Amino acid sequence: MLIFQVYVDDIIFGSTNENIRKKYFDFIHNEFEMSMMRKINIFFGLQIKQQTDEIFTSQEKYIKDLLKKFK
Repeated sequence: MLIFQVYVDDIIFGSTNENIRKKYFDFIHNEFEMSMMRKINIFFGLQIKQQTDEIFTSQEKYIKDLLKKFK
């Protein structure tokens, strides 16, 4: 499985198979100028914590900011 999200000039992708991930990266890298970042921490305000076999997402920062704003 390959999952990717594109927003303007940002692309996030991952795969359950390392070979598929590498083939996709090689294809995109040959077509476009891009850099590869390994782990992502925040994307569109969504906090992301990656572990070996799991990915956790939360909006803790967003909720804290709302609570602070509206007391």
